[in-house]
Amino acid sequence: MNQSRLVMGLIFVGASAGLIGCGGSDAGNATGTEDAGTGGRTGSGGSIGSGGAGPTGTGGAGTVGSGGASFGTGGETPTGTGGQAATGGGAPTGGSTIGTGGGGPGGGGGLAGGGPAGGHAGTIGAPGSGGAAGATAGAVPLDPAALAKCTGTSPVLCTIPVPNDGNYNVTVELGSATAASMSRVQAETYRIVIPEMSLPAGSYSQQTFSVNVRMEDHDGYSAVGKVLNLRIDGAAPALHGVGFAAAPNIPTIFVAGDSTVCDWDPIYTAANANTAGPLERGWAQELSQFFKAGIAVANYADSGETASSFYGGFWGPAKALLRAGDYVFVQFGHNDQKGNTSAFSSNMMRYITDARNAKATPVLITPPGRKGASTANPGFAGLDQQTRDLAMSQNVALVDLTNLSLAYYKTLPDKSVAFGNPSEGTHFSETGATGLSNEVVTSLKAGTLPLKDFIK
Repeated sequence: MNQSRLVMGLIFVGASAGLIGCGGSDAGNATGTEDAGTGGRTGSGGSIGSGGAGPTGTGGAGTVGSGGASFGTGGETPTGTGGQAATGGGAPTGGSTIGTGGGGPGGGGGLAGGGPAGGHAGTIGAPGSGGAAGATAGAVPLDPAALAKCTGTSPVLCTIPVPNDGNYNVTVELGSATAASMSRVQAETYRIVIPEMSLPAGSYSQQTFSVNVRMEDHDGYSAVGKVLNLRIDGAAPALHGVGFAAAPNIPTIFVAGDSTVCDWDPIYTAANANTAGPLERGWAQELSQFFKAGIAVANYADSGETASSFYGGFWGPAKALLRAGDYVFVQFGHNDQKGNTSAFSSNMMRYITDARNAKATPVLITPPGRKGASTANPGFAGLDQQTRDLAMSQNVALVDLTNLSLAYYKTLPDKSVAFGNPSEGTHFSETGATGLSNEVVTSLKAGTLPLKDFIK
């Protein structure tokens, strides 16, 4: 089935794209069946602030008793020099002067009250009040036009047209002037990019992440390109600003894999059903939250695939985009054990060859264990060991997610919480997918690849 991207259950076409999920899923055991994927949603809300940011976190005060509107739209130039007061601000004890206030992409950011976007009018002599938190690396200026593409309050959903497919740096300013907030940010196909964070009333925090935007064509769903989708949810979500900028030169992590890896959509219907239900997620769907801005995850994984079928069906578009400095994560085994296992290593070798030909770095990943797996019987007909052997013979980085997953399950009071529903034995919940993604990045951080410098 080839369905258009869905937006909160309503079909949109053209530039009005939403969030989607991966297609039919692997079986809960070695021989199960395939189901279709599902999906959709779009985005919203918030307003822009102003006022110079103080270098000591005091907020942007002008003369005593006035806020002092900052120069331009919020006390920050794109070069991170800080906001110059236009009317009454700029006093040494209150508003920022050029070069000292909230940092932009090249600046250092203010303290707890000095904002990378200029902050908001604060109170003289009250450090930490009124402003936004300091900027992160790669931060981009907030854009009122982008914020205008966001609607709703809980969640706030943004559907923002972008000029081209590719990688983007995105900055969101979270928080509310009047109420405490608890906000989480997801991008594109329900990929968590910023875990839920709490802010008191009147406080703001700018968070920057990198995201891959592209047209997608999978078994069971398709998605238009040139649209950045954001979802700000959580217990009390609040979006105050958003901005984006193309980042064509940052490295990309290309992911090849099956249903345990791919992006899943929580919008669940009988016609478009995730195998494990609406809570199902793939572990690579949760990778982005563990990386700093400056590297993007492009998850091409699709459910039901083997190393051979994925190479012939979905790998071509990713292969065409590979460049020097990129990474290729490859995980198969769940479905391959149902067929000719003798060809598995040669099929995996094709990804290694393609990565090296493009001067990208391959990373092999053994499949995560099912709920009933054990160290003595991991359940992959020896394909996990074939992956280890291939990595060693080819001097390729390896993440042994089979053994890491079995150890992770033992840390849980009930390992069922790692799976999409209590009876599911293969496909993961958001909790399990996030836990396994953390195992992957922890393993990589302990290794020698330059990639580890991007991990938070």
